[in-house]
Amino acid sequence: MTDHTFYTLSISTAAALLAYIALWSVLQTFNVNPTKRFLGIWLKLSLYYAAYTMPVWAALLIVGWWQGMLAPLSLPLVLMALLTMVSYFYTVVIQPNRLRLEHHTVDLDLKAPLTVAVLADLRIGIYSGKPRHIRKLVTTINELSVDAVLITGDWLYYPSADLVGQLMLFKALNKPVYTVMSTSDLRYQSINTTKQGQPLLEDTLASAFDVLDISYIGQQCTSLPLKCASVNNDQPVMHESGSRKKNKAILRQQTIEDEHMVAVLCGWQDVPEQLINIESSNAADKATLSTEIANTRYPVIILASRFDSITDLPKSLQPRPLLITGAAKVIQKNMWLAQKQQGIQRNSDQLTFLENSRIGKQRGLYQHSSTQIFVSSGIGTRGLPFRLYRPTIDVLTIR
Repeated sequence: MTDHTFYTLSISTAAALLAYIALWSVLQTFNVNPTKRFLGIWLKLSLYYAAYTMPVWAALLIVGWWQGMLAPLSLPLVLMALLTMVSYFYTVVIQPNRLRLEHHTVDLDLKAPLTVAVLADLRIGIYSGKPRHIRKLVTTINELSVDAVLITGDWLYYPSADLVGQLMLFKALNKPVYTVMSTSDLRYQSINTTKQGQPLLEDTLASAFDVLDISYIGQQCTSLPLKCASVNNDQPVMHESGSRKKNKAILRQQTIEDEHMVAVLCGWQDVPEQLINIESSNAADKATLSTEIANTRYPVIILASRFDSITDLPKSLQPRPLLITGAAKVIQKNMWLAQKQQGIQRNSDQLTFLENSRIGKQRGLYQHSSTQIFVSSGIGTRGLPFRLYRPTIDVLTIR
């Protein structure tokens, strides 16, 4: 009688869990503007929400095997199944919340040390960027003693329609924030004009930056003063921006004494060919930007989501610029090619970037013939919903 009751309860519980996963994933898929990828997003969300049910499946497995209903299963097979469930639950539910700090030192010949927090690959959307994630991220940054926060792009990964609402918690940051967009961000930026008749974002990412007081420096340069030396509420100043003043998120212009300025921060943003006509303000000529960088009297920090155009940078700059970028998988092949052609070497152990790129280990400081490259390991999740390494905020002390 007991076995029959447990059998009925198990079947009912399993059916209820499967129905929950399927239906809730469908509802969430409608909320993330799937356009033509409805089925793909639904499958990803099903895998994501299935992780939260792993403890129930594990309990059913243990009790069923203990009661003899699953007696044909060997003990090693049961233990392997349990280990798989625990690992999946951990990498999907626990690991994304285990935020950590990594401290690094970079020599750039500054007249005064500058400390920045670097965030890469936020991927706000179906996996990352839940309120609990953003609150912890914002709280951690606010407790840091840094001069600025630099975000390398890859903000979005199938976000909700209410983009500003989903990002609003970032407004609580108490540090100056500078960012660029990745190519995928620019596609979301243009969704209102390229996907007419489909579910649309209520606001563009650039308009969200305006609301959140985040300085968008897509293809322009700005001064980077010390936190204690800036004036008028730490607002940035433009540095030789030229035609880039027309950028959608125009930075407020001010005057700062030269002794307060320690570096120039430039955005180095690539635009997909299909978006150049739509986002023409973001498609500034890289040669013009390179000339601007070459003419500056201060050390240069370049913020980018990827560095495919790194060879366009001036070769004779001293000190060499510091390029800060994210560890997106799309750049692995490019970095490998750059290594092969120009000999990128890691500071510590001389491992090649490709050898060091597995399971999210593509991070740290690298030396290029014309640039220093710092690769941040990232925070968000894309593709399959699990993370094999902890989300990381990199804190750079630039000397």
